Amino acid sequence: MYSNPKIPEGINTSKEHPLKEFSSLLIGALILIAVVTFVLGFFGSYLAGKIPFSAEVKIASLYDAPGAVSDKTNNGDTLDKETRLKIYLQNLADKIAKTQNLPEDMKIIVHYVDGDTVNAFATLGGHLILYRGLLKKLPNENALAMLLGHEIAHVKYRHPIKSMGRGIAAGIAIAAITGSTHSSALGDTGLLTTLHYSRKMEQQSDEEAMETLHALYGHINGGAQLFKEFQKMRIEEDSGESPALFSSHPLDQQRIDNFERMAALKQWKTNGKLTPLPDFFSVTH
Repeated sequence: MYSNPKIPEGINTSKEHPLKEFSSLLIGALILIAVVTFVLGFFGSYLAGKIPFSAEVKIASLYDAPGAVSDKTNNGDTLDKETRLKIYLQNLADKIAKTQNLPEDMKIIVHYVDGDTVNAFATLGGHLILYRGLLKKLPNENALAMLLGHEIAHVKYRHPIKSMGRGIAAGIAIAAITGSTHSSALGDTGLLTTLHYSRKMEQQSDEEAMETLHALYGHINGGAQLFKEFQKMRIEEDSGESPALFSSHPLDQQRIDNFERMAALKQWKTNGKLTPLPDFFSVTH
């Protein structure tokens, strides 16, 4: 005769602790997000690098960049120190761009910001933003050329647009996985101020800047001084907030070591006459 067996208690209850199951699911979800974000970020960066530079310039034109240097030199009038400084920075940037063999349509536009922020960065469309807070710490033109060479190299290798593409793709991936309705595709990426470059991009730009320094002066003296100034600034700021310049750049000692390694590899002169900054550069001090 058939009888209905009694169902054992707890048959539908996992023996695993609920928190353990939750932890496993959470870890799995985080790994999935990390993998998808990395993959989409990689392809976003790659595809963005294929965008014509002219299109990048149009994107940059949608945003206001501070401290633009005027193309008009006003030859008939006496120029004030700050204007002369801006023209000097633009002319030096043009010389460096020519040395780095930038395409004709890849124009570098220098922006000088009269502020205490210790920073300089390259952004979309060939725009370079230079703050007085950093410029006043430079000891000579060679160090300045190293700085400008580094930022112009970012433009040459399309790092700004690649960084933007990586950021947009990663933001979309996270939004899709988490179900967020908030998109940071354009508005929140900070197109002109908060693009972040990888350590590989930073090293590539350092090495291009060294090539430029040697081509301009016949030696690379002054280049390492730039990194040593950064090192000193980092020590001075150790007890407080680090300058914005240090948010993504490699550690100063690593950059100095790489500088010396490349100099030895290329057999470049590491000593040579340093070019002083012009008198009107004192406006930054």
